[in-house]
Amino acid sequence: MNNTAQPSPSQEDALSEEVATWFLRLQAGDCSAEDRRAFEAWLAESEAHRTEYEHYVELWQSLDQLGQEPKRASRKKMGMVVSFVAGLAFALGTAQWYISLGENISTAVGERRHVVLADGTAVDLNTDSKIRVKMTDGLRKVTLVQGEALLGVAHEARPFEVHAGAGVLRDIGTTFNVRRDDEQTTVAVLDGEVLVNLDSVPSVNLHGGQQVGYATNGLSAVSPVNAADVTAWLGGRLVFREAPLTEVVKQINRYHSRPVELADEQLGSLKVSGEFNSADRDGLIQALKMLLSLSSTEHLGSTELFRLP
Repeated sequence: MNNTAQPSPSQEDALSEEVATWFLRLQAGDCSAEDRRAFEAWLAESEAHRTEYEHYVELWQSLDQLGQEPKRASRKKMGMVVSFVAGLAFALGTAQWYISLGENISTAVGERRHVVLADGTAVDLNTDSKIRVKMTDGLRKVTLVQGEALLGVAHEARPFEVHAGAGVLRDIGTTFNVRRDDEQTTVAVLDGEVLVNLDSVPSVNLHGGQQVGYATNGLSAVSPVNAADVTAWLGGRLVFREAPLTEVVKQINRYHSRPVELADEQLGSLKVSGEFNSADRDGLIQALKMLLSLSSTEHLGSTELFRLP
């Protein structure tokens, strides 16, 4: 016999509104680390909070399948939740909650975006990036289609995977950065542990302060990484440590639609060190010209760097 007191209808309504408010707050672009800590504390207060929040997430995940009956809710309750959240979202003046639930999340060239997924995982997307999100009862899956993402994975029972290029990254409670450059993928772990798995080679466990690169032909050696350098892009900075000019130009072109080109491929081996404002294209070009004794000329669709005579 179950003697647990059942909440009254008014209590259920109040809890539903509280859950919806938390849900929308987590999706807002200005959601802070303090907000997320407060949310985690709220979740820990009671089983009812956790159960209702999980239920609520399931309702929203079913919205893209309107022709099917939701697993754990009546159509009446679904309608009530949708109406309430739509009204609250309008009142709050935010639409990012909706974007974060969609299958695709992306940024334009030069844009950065912060979103919180339905499970509470925080994702920062760098310029010209795109991820696909799919969450089921048994798995949380993010596919990095292109670009760069920093993920702070929420702790829960379901496994969390990131698919990027030829590899699958399995989170073991962590914060990590993933960047795709053509066929090359770089994974840098800031905190916790990530299992990097490729079909062709043995898996590698990365811990905080370590990074690895991989492509279809295999993994690089594990190397130490500076967390401040890895996350400099969050503050609009580009950091290079003895980087070849070809890599520097590639990174500049990620942030700007008008490309920089090299007149001579031999220039690509020149080394660049320094920290730069990723949004200041003219400043970047001027810095390269000064550091490497180069000049530039403007073409119809690009800027060309060449060696001074």
